[in-house]
Amino acid sequence: MSASSSSAPSEAPANTTGVSSSRHSCLFLDFLMSIKPKDRQRMLQKPSCSFFIYRMLPAIAQQVTIQLIWKGSFPKADDVELTKSIEEQVELLLKLGIAHKATDGKLTIDNDYKRSYMYAAMLGAASISSLVLETNDEKRRGKDVEKKAVERWDCILRYLALPSEENTEAVSDTTKDLFRKANFTSGESRIEITTFGFQFLLLSPVKQMWTYVIEYLKLEISKGNDIVEVIEPLIQIVLLANRGFKAEKECYQIDEQWTQPQHDLLNHLRELGVIFIRKRKDGVFFLTHLLTHLATNETIDDTSSEKASNGKVIVETNFRVYAYTSSLLQLAIIALFTEMTYRFTDMSVGMITRESVRGALQHGITAAQIISFLRANAHPQCVATSGPVNCLPITVADQIRLWEDERRRMDLKDAYIYSHFESDDEYHGVVRYAQERGILLWANPQQKLVIVNEEGHEAVRQWYKRSKGASGDSGGPSTSSA
Repeated sequence: MSASSSSAPSEAPANTTGVSSSRHSCLFLDFLMSIKPKDRQRMLQKPSCSFFIYRMLPAIAQQVTIQLIWKGSFPKADDVELTKSIEEQVELLLKLGIAHKATDGKLTIDNDYKRSYMYAAMLGAASISSLVLETNDEKRRGKDVEKKAVERWDCILRYLALPSEENTEAVSDTTKDLFRKANFTSGESRIEITTFGFQFLLLSPVKQMWTYVIEYLKLEISKGNDIVEVIEPLIQIVLLANRGFKAEKECYQIDEQWTQPQHDLLNHLRELGVIFIRKRKDGVFFLTHLLTHLATNETIDDTSSEKASNGKVIVETNFRVYAYTSSLLQLAIIALFTEMTYRFTDMSVGMITRESVRGALQHGITAAQIISFLRANAHPQCVATSGPVNCLPITVADQIRLWEDERRRMDLKDAYIYSHFESDDEYHGVVRYAQERGILLWANPQQKLVIVNEEGHEAVRQWYKRSKGASGDSGGPSTSSA
């Protein structure tokens, strides 16, 4: 018997990314389940954190939580699908530590969470923050706050989309380290964007912001900092979005009693454009409209962001793309899956082609991400005329999916082919062993060929040696790699 290494076709797996959120919860909740139980319990004890966690829960989980807080139980559903959904949300609450299951199977709310949530609910989202509101004087009023906030966020995206010395100098070392550890970039001296980096660029602004913040929190954990100490002021600032944005009149005091990690968080939120600090010596910061990105659960963001979009992209049924923008960042992102043909002062024209889409797919970008991006950035006139879904022609969306399916027809994996068996018994013995171990990919009794997966090759070799030793045959199989 001889064995050779080859590649065997198999059904391609569904595409998964490193920047997508889970189906039933948001990125923040997924992160919360990943931290130490004692840190998570400390968060449940804080009114601002407990209130924010509730806001991030899916709708059904929120209803179950309220029922448990006020009634101690929740009614059973008659519908099978609804019952299944409730069970999934209950499982989420158990993982978060918000609810506990007694030995008799009864579900109860966590006492610390109940106490802190009720306290926060009575005071209101903005009132539970310990941040001090101040009235602006003429000297320290924030001017062009919103414009400067967007410019700061664009600097971070340009660092990924348009690598250059100028864009590299525009971001902090923390951001560079964050993108590297999140596997968005690779290389030290020469920065290169990775597959996950391309996927990040095509996310909606809300998902981009949340992905960035979660990676920052992971970075803080890796440094050994108290994560609760960092998350609490972050949540308190996010909850201030309920008060509105009045940079001309209102600002918030920077607490000098904050620890260094908390001051670092403030500087980082400034880099994101979520808050604006005119001068450090002023000792105050202003809120910006970008803060609403963090006040939103990114799992319910898709349709709302599309409807409210101030997009600049028009896609025609002939696959021609018109981008009414002069932003190099936006054009660089569109060029990821489009062949740009013309460039004018305030408008660029391109074509969505099979080759351009396949190039994006090879970088790990999915058809769903391309379609979502085009819909989220559709021109307001397209949305007004055709709606948030049909603003991208159905024929174009379907064709993009078909081009992706072309690459999913076959997925090559390393495998080993066994041939030249000395007898029928030897052939059938290998087939039976491979079937029992679940490593058999294919077998042909006429040609006496057997294919096993790469992981099973060593097991077959060892079995073959044992069977030969038991039969007294000292000869071993000849193995050749192809």
